Amino acid sequence: MELKHSVLLLIPHYNNPDGLLKSLASIGADEPCDVLVVDDGSTRAPIEMAAANAAYHGCGTLRVLNLAQNKGIEGALNAGLQWAKSRDYTWIARLDCGDENVSTRIAQQMAFLAQHSEVVLLGGAASFVDQNGLEQFVLRHPTEHAEILQFMKKNSAYIHPSVIYKLSAVDTLGMYPLDFPAAEDYALFWALARQHQVANLPDVLIKYELDPNGISLGKRNTQLKSRLKLQRKYFDGSAAAMAGMARTLALLAMPYALAFKIKAKFKRRSGLAREDHA
Repeated sequence: MELKHSVLLLIPHYNNPDGLLKSLASIGADEPCDVLVVDDGSTRAPIEMAAANAAYHGCGTLRVLNLAQNKGIEGALNAGLQWAKSRDYTWIARLDCGDENVSTRIAQQMAFLAQHSEVVLLGGAASFVDQNGLEQFVLRHPTEHAEILQFMKKNSAYIHPSVIYKLSAVDTLGMYPLDFPAAEDYALFWALARQHQVANLPDVLIKYELDPNGISLGKRNTQLKSRLKLQRKYFDGSAAAMAGMARTLALLAMPYALAFKIKAKFKRRSGLAREDHA
């Protein structure tokens, strides 16, 4: 297969065709990427290709990889990465069903990477919106490598659907790990940041939909336990590492609704969110 672009936008899908159509429709017409949707064994609501093709107006090629059985998001993402590796893509961008790209997101990230060839992982800020599209807060993370490493002791310094990363760097780590369920992105990005140069853009690149049925909320306790496991793995005795573990333990004891109300109120008041959702 001849590549149209060196970037592949990877979107996992599971029984959420409406969310997928919203995501596909948000991809700008001039974005320099192909798109791969990995359907993770959907049975209740599979993808309708006619609707998907009608929603997508990008200049790249849209393809769907159908998995025979549900593997979970880690398995679906790794299947997509193996597909991309076999076709010699250089960069992998991420997006989740229901989330929306800023129309020039990929172009912005590639322009930065062209000027910073040492960077293998690049994220950006996100506008967190409810299911009616109403912004709840904007989330920004540190932009520089040293600050990102420090922040990782507390939580992931990346919003997963906003990232783009070099496939060869991820391949050397064995793709997404399977032993940190619901925090596979945190595990992968921390490992990348320890071995390579990484960065974030301060610009809002995506609209992140706060879906009560999404993996981040539906598997919150699993995610927090995996986060704590990672914090213990990389524990260095620093005050930041101890504070990060204490924060995760506190969140495990706090109902999500209360945690969300507190964080949303703080972020709206500050105007600059530096915390991750939990």
